[in-house]
Amino acid sequence: MLEPWELPGAAMPHHAFPLGEGCWRAPAAKSASCKSALREFGVESLGSLADGSASYAIHGLKDLLPPLPEGDVLDPAYRALWIASRLGAARTAMARPTKAPKFMAILNLTPDSFSDGGTFSGGTMGPLYHAQCLLAEQADILDLGAESTRPGAQRVSANEQLQRIMPVLESLLPLQTPLSIDTRSADVAARCLHAGASMINDVSGLSDPDMAPLLAENGCETVLMHMRGTPATMQKQTQYLHLRGEVFDELMAMVQNALAAGMAPEQIILDPGIGFAKDAFQSQELIAKFGCFRALGFPLLAGPSRKSFMTHLLPGAPPHQRDGGTAGAAALCAAQGAEYVRMHRGGKSVDAMKVAAACAKPKPAEVPCPST
Repeated sequence: MLEPWELPGAAMPHHAFPLGEGCWRAPAAKSASCKSALREFGVESLGSLADGSASYAIHGLKDLLPPLPEGDVLDPAYRALWIASRLGAARTAMARPTKAPKFMAILNLTPDSFSDGGTFSGGTMGPLYHAQCLLAEQADILDLGAESTRPGAQRVSANEQLQRIMPVLESLLPLQTPLSIDTRSADVAARCLHAGASMINDVSGLSDPDMAPLLAENGCETVLMHMRGTPATMQKQTQYLHLRGEVFDELMAMVQNALAAGMAPEQIILDPGIGFAKDAFQSQELIAKFGCFRALGFPLLAGPSRKSFMTHLLPGAPPHQRDGGTAGAAALCAAQGAEYVRMHRGGKSVDAMKVAAACAKPKPAEVPCPST
C-alpha cells in the first residue's frame, strides 16, 4: 500500500481520514457507476459533506487493492479505485503505532510574546537558566523563537531575529539538548542550523521560497504548521466549510511542496495549527479530534500551550495561569497520537501527557489460562 502522499493526485483534495462513529471522509464519488464500483471494494457512500467531499462506511475494504497508476479521476472506474486507495492508505496510516510523546519546550526570546513577552529577552543568563529549568521539567527539545507569532504580530527582520537568537543558541550548546528554531525565515534557519540547531519549526509552512531547498539540503527534522495568512491577518481567515477536511487538504498540499523541493518524508512533522487562523471552538475541535491527522502518515506536533481558546473555559486566567488547562489539552493530544507536544512548562504537564498516551495504547488481549 502506498503512503497517502505517494498516491497519484496526492496534491488534490479531498484526502481520507476518519470522521468518527465508523465514518470516513474522502473524495465524492460523483456518479452512480462510481458508487457501484466502490461497493465492489467494500466502500459504501453515505452522503455529501459541505466542502465537496463525501462520507463513507467501510465494509471490509480490501487490504490489497490493485496498483493505482496515474489516471483520470473523473473516470468512474478509476475514481472508485482512487477513492478506495485513499481510504486504504489512510486506514493503514491510522493503524501505525505512534511513539511516546516528546516535550518540546518553548523558549521565547521576544519582548512581545503573548504569554511571557520580555521575560527571557536580552542577554544569555536568563534564557540559560530558564532552559535548565525546562530540562529539569523533562524537556526533550528546546524551541527557540525570536519572532512572536501571536495574533496580530508583525514580522521581525532576519537580522533582528539573529541578534536575539545566536548568543542564546551558542550558550545552550553545552547542554547537549536538541535545539529547534521557530522561524519563518530561511536566512535565520540557515545560520542557526550551521551553528548547531537540529530542527526547524516553521509556522508558515515554507512561505519563504528559500526555506524548502535549504531544509532539503540540510536534512533536518522540520515542523510544518497549518496557518492561513500571516500572524497579522490569520484571525480574519477562520471561515471553513469543513474545518478538519480543509486543514487536512492544506497540510497535504504543503507536504507536496516540500517533497517537490527535495525534502525527504522522514524530515516532516505536521502541526494542525491550534489557534492559528482558528477561533476558540475550532481550536477545541482540533484538539478533540487530533488523532484524525495521523491519516496523513506523518508524525504530529500539538501546540495548545496557554492559548486563547481557553479564555472562556478558564475565565479570568491570564496566559501564564493556563498551565493546568494546557496539561489537559496536551494529554488529549498525546492520547490520540501526538508525538511532539509544544508547551511553555513541563513537570506535571509532561507526566499527564505521558500517562494519557500510555493508557490510550491498545493492550494485548488477555489469553485465558488453560484449565488444569
